[in-house]
Amino acid sequence: MADPPSPPPGPAQYEAEIPLNAIDLFPRKVGPRIFHLPDRGAILKVGTNVKMAEAEAMRFVSSRSSIPVPEVYEAYEKNGLGYIYMCKVEGLELAETWSSLSDDKKAYVADQLRGYVRELLDMRGDSYGALWNQPSEDIFFSHLCLTSHDDKQYGPFNSRIEYNQGLVEALTNSRPGGQLGESENSLIAKITALTEDVKIFSHGDLHLSNILVDGNCKITAIVDWGSAGFSIPGREYLEANLRARRPDWIKLLDDVFPEDAKAEYHILKELDRALILYSGF
Repeated sequence: MADPPSPPPGPAQYEAEIPLNAIDLFPRKVGPRIFHLPDRGAILKVGTNVKMAEAEAMRFVSSRSSIPVPEVYEAYEKNGLGYIYMCKVEGLELAETWSSLSDDKKAYVADQLRGYVRELLDMRGDSYGALWNQPSEDIFFSHLCLTSHDDKQYGPFNSRIEYNQGLVEALTNSRPGGQLGESENSLIAKITALTEDVKIFSHGDLHLSNILVDGNCKITAIVDWGSAGFSIPGREYLEANLRARRPDWIKLLDDVFPEDAKAEYHILKELDRALILYSGF
């Protein structure tokens, strides 16, 4: 692969630093920009929130499992922007074809996902958080902080006790003035009673648009590992459900995930709802 273009020194020169033949795949999308570089058969993901832990997550999963992920060619940060060059995987987003699939095809997708979910559940770590000992990307720590205007980060956490303390801190920060009431204290009691201390690797954003399939519904890649990291057992199932909109997809998720991955679902869902009570997101 040829050397990548030099990263831009600032927003004003951003466009000039992207190869002329690069195709912006999602020009109206807010967030990181995704370019197709046709002469290299590559994808470039670039943005202020593109982190090296995402590239490391794809490398980690590729080396530890049979889960199909894009091959990472190069990843680096410069001038406040993150760059990930990866191979372009052929396939359609499952979201584009899901409604037209037969029950047999949907069952085939479920069978594949079931195996991949099991592989993720078997990957263990030493702390809760993103790879390279980075803060957690779990949804609980991504909501608006009302007690500070600064971007608040949580973790990494060495134990479930520390992780639970992070959840309590996030809940406190979601309240105006950090004031907790009776309902919050009741929820905190439920959270601190969760003591299973196992760090499981999770994608964190497993929805139809992040699963690519070929014409036979074979999964060719699971993409967008920006939220990946080691977390509690119930994180993957919860976040997949929170983003699910189609009833048949929700039913499939329930079938794909084993019972041990759902054990804390209702408490975690209650927590997530509580975290957005005042901010809305």
